[in-house]
Amino acid sequence: MGFERVASVAELPDGGRLSIEVDETPALLIRLGEFFYAIEDLCTHDGQPLTDGPLVGQEIKCPRHGARFDLTTGKAMCMPATRGVRTFAVEIRHDEIFVSDEPATAPAKATVTEPVASEKLAPVAASEETAAQTALAEAAAQDEYLTALREVIDPELMVNIVDLGLIYGVTALDGGQVEVEMTLTSPACPAGPQIVHQARMALERLESVETATIKLTMSPPWTPDRMTDEARDHLGIF
Repeated sequence: MGFERVASVAELPDGGRLSIEVDETPALLIRLGEFFYAIEDLCTHDGQPLTDGPLVGQEIKCPRHGARFDLTTGKAMCMPATRGVRTFAVEIRHDEIFVSDEPATAPAKATVTEPVASEKLAPVAASEETAAQTALAEAAAQDEYLTALREVIDPELMVNIVDLGLIYGVTALDGGQVEVEMTLTSPACPAGPQIVHQARMALERLESVETATIKLTMSPPWTPDRMTDEARDHLGIF
């Protein structure tokens, strides 16, 4: 399909979002300042809508298990998602927003015609800088947690639990507390207690972690589709 009008710039305030449909695909139109993004409204981890997910810098966070997706590229930025979401090209034409089913290459930018007092720019810039710093800190913490959890190997499959797709989410809480939501390859997995213990110990060895809590869930159930390409290669699955 070509570009089709979906809304006017005035309909979407800064930080706002609008549910739209692009070529029969549920999508989300998001505005950050002067920039507009359109992404598929579907978390690739569990199929839930991203509609109400918080914005972290230029990423949207799944409200259920915490997977984050880049608004421009759709790339999955952290576990538990391993696949990205679709993005859609956006154009601004005379204060009207048009969206195509072609992949986005860059966010669309609207021209701000109304004068903005210079004294109002500083708080906005400071707020954006703080949000960016927070997003970077959260991403660094996630990388640290997942690196630690990759040390935990499923003794039956001999693949680490991150690449197996057993980790559904890692959340940092106050006071050095970390909460992990994870699953097992089957409810009756005999190595389950060992894996849970090792996951907790791997995190608590980090200087930034005081206590790690592991919460097991079987919803959604684990399937081989959750494995990374590295895990598939190791197990000979093509």
